[in-house]
Amino acid sequence: MINHYVVLEIPNFSDQTVIKKAYRKLSKKYHPDVNKDPFANSYFLKINEAYDFLIDENKRLLLHQFLYFHEVSKATNNNHQTQYQDKYTQNPQQNSVQVEPVIHFFSADKKQFVLNDHILLQWNVSHCKSVNINVFGAVSFSGTHYLKIDHFAEEIFVLMTVVGLNDKEYKYQIKLQYSNKNPAKKAFQKIKSQYPDADEIHFKKETFFGLHARINKNEFKNRMILLGSLFFILTTLFFTIAANTLVFLILLLLFWIIFSQCYKRMHDTTKYKNKVGLLLIPFYNLLIVSELFVLDSESDVNEFGMVPQKSTNSFKNWIVNGLKLLNQQLTLLHKISMGSFLLLVVLVLFKSINTYQETPVNLTSYYIETARPTTNGSVNRDYFLVFNDKISVNVSENYFNEIVYRQKFDTYKIALNNNNVEYIRLIDSKNNNTERLNFGVLQSNNPLLLITFLLFLSQLYVWRNLKAAAELKFANGYMVFVTIVYLYGIFVALF
Repeated sequence: MINHYVVLEIPNFSDQTVIKKAYRKLSKKYHPDVNKDPFANSYFLKINEAYDFLIDENKRLLLHQFLYFHEVSKATNNNHQTQYQDKYTQNPQQNSVQVEPVIHFFSADKKQFVLNDHILLQWNVSHCKSVNINVFGAVSFSGTHYLKIDHFAEEIFVLMTVVGLNDKEYKYQIKLQYSNKNPAKKAFQKIKSQYPDADEIHFKKETFFGLHARINKNEFKNRMILLGSLFFILTTLFFTIAANTLVFLILLLLFWIIFSQCYKRMHDTTKYKNKVGLLLIPFYNLLIVSELFVLDSESDVNEFGMVPQKSTNSFKNWIVNGLKLLNQQLTLLHKISMGSFLLLVVLVLFKSINTYQETPVNLTSYYIETARPTTNGSVNRDYFLVFNDKISVNVSENYFNEIVYRQKFDTYKIALNNNNVEYIRLIDSKNNNTERLNFGVLQSNNPLLLITFLLFLSQLYVWRNLKAAAELKFANGYMVFVTIVYLYGIFVALF
């Protein structure tokens, strides 16, 4: 019977993974279109024949039986021959012959492994009655087999127990040791054996905007000082300026970042690592946050990541080092794009707090423009107010109803900038109430600010995640696109 394992140049009893890998390698090497050797075509046919045979489980089982009985019969003949020779070499003073097993070889192709590795074990033993390998069970006297490492272990001992012709057991051992150059991967695989639900993302590099990994108390303190200061400033602006829609969106993003820092810090402590749900309890979460400023990091790796590197930077040094690192990470295109967004935000905030010369006007007329009904029957209406018979402005339906029908306001002042209406101050003198009706980029129903804010969030994602060579073209193209939108927003804000 043909040993097809030999044709594919792999050990006997190899599994399907090894068979397929060997077939792909040899078929490429000896394909007639590639290999011009006159014997390549015939060998290519043999390779295909061997693969078709071994990939069939029933046929492979027949070959295994043949190889097994062949090895057993060969080993048995060797044992008989040895016993015959020993009759003439035994010590005449002994009543029985004591023959120890002969280990021709017992080896592994590698002594270090990683998870999901395949290690080739080979053995050949004679002068014995049986052979047992702890990871395989009872085996033939000679053979090869792949050991798949499907679970984490610091060390694996492959123990071969041989029963000699004198019925004594002889043990031989191979020590395999885990080795991984990436300590984070090793730590995760070790934790995974203790906590099956552990997520590998916690063992990747911690990012400012992410929810994975752990941060130490000093890093947490510096981040919270920065974020808390921004939160206080933006909250104040929200109640004092007209562009509260943009400020509210930025506050939501800031609140999420603050939550993510607390989330990662809780995972770093022994006391709260499994109690992050407490962050959702109002007022009690403030007590927890105050404790996070003083609690030490858990001293060992846990299911939420590696022990964070200790830092003693003051807030000033932390800011300086952070800016230097950010400057290194940002390309010129990133700096132009993100700088455009920051300029747009500054312009919007400036327009919202800036005041212009206000001129008293009278509401002289109003009208409603109705568009043609759509296919679903809805009708789009635009509402207009006319002041001093020449200044027409488009307002929302709510303001139109309050001004025209409810007559909530009795005095109006218009602020003009280059003949453009910046805002109208609505005054209710009876109740001493004043409102500011904005136009242009600050208009409440203008989607520009919302669109630019969402684009900025997506830009952050693209910057942090699309770094592979194949993704850079798309990432750079997206940066150019959002930059054009930001520049359009700046143009609208200025003119």
